[in-house]
Amino acid sequence: MGRSKLGSLILVATVLSACDQGTNPQVETLDEAAVAQFAEIVSESGDIHLPSLGALLRASREAIDAQGGNEEAVQHFRRAHRLANAAEAAREAGNLEEAESLGRQSYRHRIAGIVAALGSEAVGDAVAGSAAGLARLEAHLEGRVVPERVSAAVARIARAVAEAETAYAGDRLGPALHHALAAAEGIRHLSPRYVATRWIQRATQMLRSARQAVGDAPTDDEATALRRAGRLLNVAKDAFDAGDMGGAVAAAMRSATLSWGVVEGRSG
Repeated sequence: MGRSKLGSLILVATVLSACDQGTNPQVETLDEAAVAQFAEIVSESGDIHLPSLGALLRASREAIDAQGGNEEAVQHFRRAHRLANAAEAAREAGNLEEAESLGRQSYRHRIAGIVAALGSEAVGDAVAGSAAGLARLEAHLEGRVVPERVSAAVARIARAVAEAETAYAGDRLGPALHHALAAAEGIRHLSPRYVATRWIQRATQMLRSARQAVGDAPTDDEATALRRAGRLLNVAKDAFDAGDMGGAVAAAMRSATLSWGVVEGRSG
């Protein structure tokens, strides 16, 4: 890690310059659909291992079980669950700013819980995975003309990887993990339909696991979380059918977060 991302900025400049010289028949042009297809290949590549929040949460749960408990991590995850439920209550009441604030706090506790459960090595792997994904993407796009939206997205991904590497080098594990996840999601979001499909699948699986965890005797808090998770999953599916991939992802992520909190609470 620590490699400079100057190459990413050079790539963007080269691509934009190539757009100005679009009459050159030797310059290959990739449209957004072609870039999206390659982004899906990168996302699924077995030798890159892009990090994902869901996979890290599952690994954290397994690590906590294997350790026979991890009070710091468990407390972070429980706070995350309470804040996520509070965020949905605020949203239902129409307090959108409060909901967004609570959602961000919940996310920060999930990141802190992962760091507490998995430690520095797992964060390093996440940073390396995002850097590898960026390198594969840059190599594929080099010398080709792509839409300006794609160029801007690649530049954002490169900045996120650079920030992740800098934070990790400074032993700031929480920020390093956050930026690594942001970079990985940036790569996946080059194919919005792929991201939406994956999040709906994860939310569906997580809701099923949460319902199995509580059985026929959920607490009032769990019942509320499951009701909200189910509603949000339906919102995500409706948004997907309507072609609103961003809305589908947002709703599915919130659904999965609520269901995860229920599962984690029963496992702790």
